[in-house]
This record gives sequence, C-alpha cells and structure tokens, in this order.
Amino acid sequence: MNTLLRLFFIFAFSTALTGSAAPAGNARDIEAEISKLDAQRVAALLQGDLKTLGKIYADNMVYVHSAGKIDTKKGFLASLAAGNLVYVSINYQPPAQILVAGPGTAVVTGTASLEVKNKAGKSTQRKLTTTTVYARSTAGWQAVSYQATPFGP
Repeated sequence: MNTLLRLFFIFAFSTALTGSAAPAGNARDIEAEISKLDAQRVAALLQGDLKTLGKIYADNMVYVHSAGKIDTKKGFLASLAAGNLVYVSINYQPPAQILVAGPGTAVVTGTASLEVKNKAGKSTQRKLTTTTVYARSTAGWQAVSYQATPFGP
C-alpha cells in the first residue's frame, strides 16, 4: 500500500507542478523517449548490463520485488552483480502502456511473463503486473520507482 500511495503522490505532485498533463505533441515525444528507454532497461536486464542499468535507475530509485521486498538501486544492482537474480526472458504481452503525467513524469505499466534464475541456477517463471515510474532531471530520464505484483490469484 505504501508504494501505491507513493506513486499517487508522485503523480499528484508532478501534475500540480505542471498544471496538467503534457501537451499532446510533447506527450507523443515523451512517450517515444520513454518507450525507447524502457526497452533499453529490459534489454540491459536480459544482458546483465549493470552499467546501462546504473544510468537508467536513479540513485534514489525504489525497487519493489514481486515478493514484496523493497530494494534500493545499490542493493538491486549488487544482487544482479552477485548472480542472485539472472533474467532469462522478459515478454510484455500486450505491450506496456505509457502514461505521460507531465513534462517530467511518465508511468509505464504492463503485464510481463518472465523467467529468472537464482544463484543456484533454479529457474522460476512468473507472470507479473509491473509499474515503472520515470522522472526527468538534469541527468535526463531515469526510473525512480519499479514495482512488480504477481498477476492473478
């Protein structure tokens, strides 16, 4: 619940700062930018590209795993580096939806089927509903929040 509340406040704050959602033309440009960036995030996860993930994830990112564990950028990247979590496949079906909440905020939601392996090599397949919040700063667009929730009962 805390994460949902946090997402609400991010959206409300960004909307209050901008007065409304981004203008239609600008929103399409932002949507294209975020679509490309999110595809880079997924590719970097699959390739174990920690350097790219380090650029995409903001230093203050909050990462909520599907089991409810809350992580930081540093903790999540360290876990990937240690091989505790290896992404084998990630497939969004249908494609993820992008909501441009203002000139500095975008939210990507979707349903992903994925396969991960743990350090012992045990494979797990999951279907998750995911939300990634991107914010624009002087460093450019970065993911500030990610949450995965198991899909269905």
